[in-house]
Amino acid sequence: MSIVFVEPPSPPGFVAFRHSHGGYGELCRGSRLRFPTLDLFHGASLLLDHGIAACVIDSVLQGHAPQDCVAAILAEDPSMVVFRTSSGSCPHDLAVARLLKRGFGGPILFYGPHVGVEPEAILADPAVDAVLLAEAPAPFLKIAQAGGFAGIPGVWFKRSGRVVKNPSAPRTDLDALPIPRWDLVDYRKYSYVTSQTSWGCPFGCGYCPYPLTQGALWRVRSNASVVGEFTALRRRYGLRFVLLRDPEFSLEKKRTAALCRALIEAGTPLMWGCETRLDTLDDELMDLMARAGCVRVAFGVESASAAALKKMGRRAPAPSRVKEQVAALKSRGMLTYAMYIIGLPEETERSTKDLIELAVELDTNAASFSMATPFAGTRLEILGRQAGSITAPEPLHLTSSVASMRNAALSTSDVERLYALAKSTWKQRKSNPAMAVS
Repeated sequence: MSIVFVEPPSPPGFVAFRHSHGGYGELCRGSRLRFPTLDLFHGASLLLDHGIAACVIDSVLQGHAPQDCVAAILAEDPSMVVFRTSSGSCPHDLAVARLLKRGFGGPILFYGPHVGVEPEAILADPAVDAVLLAEAPAPFLKIAQAGGFAGIPGVWFKRSGRVVKNPSAPRTDLDALPIPRWDLVDYRKYSYVTSQTSWGCPFGCGYCPYPLTQGALWRVRSNASVVGEFTALRRRYGLRFVLLRDPEFSLEKKRTAALCRALIEAGTPLMWGCETRLDTLDDELMDLMARAGCVRVAFGVESASAAALKKMGRRAPAPSRVKEQVAALKSRGMLTYAMYIIGLPEETERSTKDLIELAVELDTNAASFSMATPFAGTRLEILGRQAGSITAPEPLHLTSSVASMRNAALSTSDVERLYALAKSTWKQRKSNPAMAVS
C-alpha cells in the first residue's frame, strides 16, 4: 500500500493554515507566511519508518490550483489518499476531492479536528470514503497494515451503501510520534518548521478550541524525546530554529524547567519559539528558557476589557503586569509576539480602541489581530447562538480574518472597521510612536 497525505490548496483569496486554532484552522488574506501542518508529516513519517510507502503533497506551499494538486496526487499512483481538512476550508477541500475522484479509484479519507464537528456530512460527500475521528498518526499505520478500514478504531467508512462506525480510538502515545521527515517537501520554503512538546490545555478560555481538539488534560512528551528530535533536526536538515505549537508551553513550571535543562545539557541544539501565558512565566523560568535556546515567545493579550475577559472565562494579568512581563522577555533577548481579538462579547468601541492603544504601547516585535470567531463547541459559539449574534453562516466565516459575529455594542461592520484600524495603527506605529487612537 502507498498513501499520499495532502494539504489541499487554499480557498480562493486566502492562505490556509490548517494547523492553527487547535487544528480547526485559519484562513488569512494575503499572508506571505507558510507553515507546515505537523500531523501530515507525523502520518507520512510513521508509515515510512515502518517500511510503508508514503509522501506529502503540500499544495499551499507549492501554490497549487485544484487541478495542480490533483495532478501531483495522481503522479504518485497511490493506493489511498488522505486529505487534511479544516473548518473554513472544508467545502473547498471537498471540491478538490471530487475533482480527484474523477480520475482516482482508490479510497479517499478526510481527517482533522473539523471532521469531528460534522462527520456524517463529510462522509456523505460522494468523494469521501472514510473519515478519521481520532488523533493522528497511529490510525494511519493500522489502516496501512490492515489494507482497509474495518475494525480500525476512530474510523467511520462506507461499505455496501451504509456507514460503518468503528469504536473510538485512544489518545496518541506522544513519545511514539516519529521525527518528521521534512525532506518529503521543499521544507526550506516554509517560514518555519514546527514541532510540539505538549498537547491540551486546562484553562478553557471561551474563544479557544484547544481544550476541545486536544483535550483539557495537559499531556507531554518526555524530555529525551524532545531533545532527540531537536538534535535530529539540526543534524539531518541543518535547521537552526523550530517553532513549537504547544498550546501552553510553560503550564507546569517543573516540567518546563526540566526540559530546558535537558536542552542546555544537550548543547542547545536549536533556537526555538513557543506560545504560552504570561502568568505562567517567572524570572527563573525565563532565564532557563533563554539559555535553552528560546528566542521568541507568543502570548495572548486578547482584550483590554475586564468584562470581555470575564465573559470568556479568561484569567489574565492586569495591563501593568503584562507590560512588566513583556519588558522581562525583551530584556532576555526574546522576540515578543502578542495576540489580540476584536469583537468579543462585552467589547465596545472604546474598549477596542483601548486595546489598540495597549498594543502600540507594548510595542512587541510582532502582533496578530483577529476577529472573534465562533469555533464549533466553544463557549463563544454557544453564547453567539443563544444571542443570535452569529451572522455569517457560510464556512468561510470560521476564520479570524472574516467578521462572523456581532455583539451588543458592535455590528459586524464595526468589527471589520476596528479590525482594519488595529492593523493599520500597528503598522504605522514606528513612524509615529506617539500616535493615539481617538
